[in-house]
Amino acid sequence: MDIIAIIILGFVQALTEWLPLSSKTMDTIVYTQFFNGDKATILPLLLYLHIGTMVAAAIYFRKEIFQLTVRFFTACADVLRHTGSNRFLATASMRATRESEGKIGFLVAALAFTGIVGLPILLLENFVLPSLDAGALFSVMGIGLIITGFMLTAQHKNRWRSHETAGWKDGVLTGALQGLSAIPGISRAGSTTTALVWRGFDVESAFHLSFLLSIPTVFCMEVVLWLAQGGVSALPISDGLMLAASSFVFGYLTIEVLIKIAHKINVASLAFVFGIMMLAFGLFGLG
Repeated sequence: MDIIAIIILGFVQALTEWLPLSSKTMDTIVYTQFFNGDKATILPLLLYLHIGTMVAAAIYFRKEIFQLTVRFFTACADVLRHTGSNRFLATASMRATRESEGKIGFLVAALAFTGIVGLPILLLENFVLPSLDAGALFSVMGIGLIITGFMLTAQHKNRWRSHETAGWKDGVLTGALQGLSAIPGISRAGSTTTALVWRGFDVESAFHLSFLLSIPTVFCMEVVLWLAQGGVSALPISDGLMLAASSFVFGYLTIEVLIKIAHKINVASLAFVFGIMMLAFGLFGLG
């Protein structure tokens, strides 16, 4: 693959992964329309690009991830230490309640409900999407982006909650809406931040939690699933590694800036514009 294409695709992935626009959709448009990419290699291309931004997010949130990991294993060890004692049930109940009302509970609940909503959609797409021609696929993506636009306009920004107050109840709604992002065109960041703003989080905290959630989501819903399907074989591994490196570099360089300014950008208008354009391309064969 041409190095210019790799650089541009990495930049597009980084920008649209952090903003509430569908990175899958934007990557696909750039790859197929500007670089004449092979349809058979779209899936592995998206996989490698998402691996790059996943690693970027993991490094950016490394301290928080370490703290959550320590808390999780400490809780497990505490419960095991009291196994067989009269205090076991009380200790387990106290630990479960405490952690469920924190970020661990938020992440577990969000991942669970993402799977409940998203996996059936992904399985259905395996049968439906390969049979769609380019026009139909663009139409589906356009509709998805328009739905994303409506989600974003439904956000009310006079909220006050900090990301430190997240719990499992927030994860339920966030995961359910994130599951909808399996539909082409619907943004993962857009759906999760919408759910979090609806739950009362301020916009910056909503983006913080959305980006943190992207790490296990990409790993569970994309990396594991696509590798199990042999989705990387259609693309040379050298190209894939360069794509991952490109999206990692741009992702790491842009994540902090976009967390701070994303709420100042009228992303809903961008989603509507791109959605209407893609719908027109699909329905009328424009471009």
